[in-house]
Amino acid sequence: MLCEKCKKRTATVFYNENMNGKVRSYSLCGECAAKLRERGELQDITSMTGSFADPFSELQDHFFSGFFGISPQKEIRSEKKCPQCGTVYGEIAKLGRVGCPECYSVFADELSRMIQSVHGTTTHTGSVPARQRALKQRAETLKQLRTLQQDAVRREDYETAARLRDEIKQLEQSKEQEDA
Repeated sequence: MLCEKCKKRTATVFYNENMNGKVRSYSLCGECAAKLRERGELQDITSMTGSFADPFSELQDHFFSGFFGISPQKEIRSEKKCPQCGTVYGEIAKLGRVGCPECYSVFADELSRMIQSVHGTTTHTGSVPARQRALKQRAETLKQLRTLQQDAVRREDYETAARLRDEIKQLEQSKEQEDA
């Protein structure tokens, strides 16, 4: 998704604002978001929490962790680390990228929640090359047919199982012919 402001760079900052029932959403690149923050047109939670005085830090931690799902700063220090590159989740959230391939498995739950909040889903729904789409569809069809065949054998419906077996063979043969 491109930045709504410059329409050149990838959007990495997603901001929703609700003022008196009027909702505005922004999808911005880091540079445009920084410029808007400098001009005071865009407020972020980190700048809001940083403006609180130190005597209230415990209250601030409790308030923001309860209402906005932000971890208290004491917990941030004990975040889990990637054993391969040493990256902590806070860095991934801040930079918008992982440190190494191992980070994907170490932070799978956190990344899944982040992707869900940004995109609304964790499954790919974008465009796929036609050949890949056909291969994926064939693989899904084969999987469904095999499941139906196993169910038919369990029910001892051997006629249906034989018909499904033949369909599976036909699909597999057509795949082999395309590959050759």
